[in-house]
Amino acid sequence: MKSNIIDKSLKDTKVLIVDDEDLLAWSIDTELKSLGAQTLRTSSLAETLQQFSDFAPDLVILDLRLTDGDGMELLKKWSRESPEMPVILITAHGAIDSAITALRYGAFDYLQKPFEFKNLLISVKRASEISLLRQKVSSLKSLEKPRSKVEIIGSGINTEELKRSLLKVAKSKADTILISGETGTGKELAARAIHPWSERSAHPFIEINCASIPENLLESELFGHEKGAFTDARERKLGLFEIAKNGSVFLDEIGELPLSLQAKLLRVLEYRRFRRLGGTKDLDFSARIIAATNKDLLDEAQNKHFRLDLYYRLDVLSLELPPLRDRSDDLPELIEYFITKLSDDLGIKKPQFDEGALKKISLHSWPGNIRELKNVLQRALILYEPDIVLAEHLTIRTHTNHTSDNSDTNNSIHKFSLPIQGLSLEEVEKDLLSQALDRAQNSRTKAADLLGISRHTLRYRMEKYHMDVH
Repeated sequence: MKSNIIDKSLKDTKVLIVDDEDLLAWSIDTELKSLGAQTLRTSSLAETLQQFSDFAPDLVILDLRLTDGDGMELLKKWSRESPEMPVILITAHGAIDSAITALRYGAFDYLQKPFEFKNLLISVKRASEISLLRQKVSSLKSLEKPRSKVEIIGSGINTEELKRSLLKVAKSKADTILISGETGTGKELAARAIHPWSERSAHPFIEINCASIPENLLESELFGHEKGAFTDARERKLGLFEIAKNGSVFLDEIGELPLSLQAKLLRVLEYRRFRRLGGTKDLDFSARIIAATNKDLLDEAQNKHFRLDLYYRLDVLSLELPPLRDRSDDLPELIEYFITKLSDDLGIKKPQFDEGALKKISLHSWPGNIRELKNVLQRALILYEPDIVLAEHLTIRTHTNHTSDNSDTNNSIHKFSLPIQGLSLEEVEKDLLSQALDRAQNSRTKAADLLGISRHTLRYRMEKYHMDVH
């Protein structure tokens, strides 16, 4: 029979039906499947205990009287180990004491046989909604990630173009996004901006740094594990891929992911399924992967440090974040933003900013990018608590990462031919890029070294002038 009592709230809800009456269990199973639920039927305590972990139900319909024991024992176990999971009890024995006991152990509802399917379906719908709500609340509490839209500071040409690109990428249907850029350019901020702008904003945003977790723990963090999967696995743990559901998983520093896990990640992206450690069944994966790196993954792949097939699978939609030295128009806004925020965080009066300090900042190349700028400003406010930030308050360390060594004739930009006569600055820059690429035989890494810039800056400039970046 069809019912319009249940709507889309049952779509993809996982319901475990535990009943040893085959006809009744089949009827419940057929009805729930017709309404979009994923179902599993078991008929005994032993079978239920064996299959429960692999199925990981959102809710359970449980008969109290089973062939090999009392369903109340299952209810007691789940009330301890899975308290967020609603359990609907059905029984032919409607004694008031068993109902009270069941409710005391957290049963969501209690129905006496024979019952009308309409009443069961109403209870299942309510349980499904409660289960979904509890999962969302649990995810939010554990992740503590803000839902509000993230502001990208700056209104320069490059930054406005970045904002437009982020919005397009967020609204797209792409299930993988690759963000690259130098250290400190704001890759995490970009990922956080993509999520609330997307259709996935109502679902979790989950972040993990691939370089900060030991390899033996990283797999369990991503995929989860079953009880007994390894020595310290005392209970089942859901992995981040499972918690994310239809949200976004941000894999920061993806270039540091061990090769063994790269193969498993590729499988997840290809088949949209994964398996917990120690598990025997595949689980569906529907989240979007946002990966970030400060490395050139194509170079890493050529050096056998990154899987080439994974690189191409991740590079469906890619964004290259411009370094701060290419965002000089944004410096006043960034300074104002950080001075205001840092003053508030430190509990001090917001200082003014001297023109000499601004000039000192504008002349620096900022190899550490926005992170370095923030650190310089924070150091000035902590050490001096000035009413006016002066140039002498700014401790800017000298770096040589992005400047050429004039004593090296092979790497000196001054050894390039500079046909400035009659050309615009843009034409000169494009000509220098072409010369460097020719001299480096199209190796971007060598061309960047010749010009005294990073690979990311080279790529950004090539994209700016519509040069082939592949």
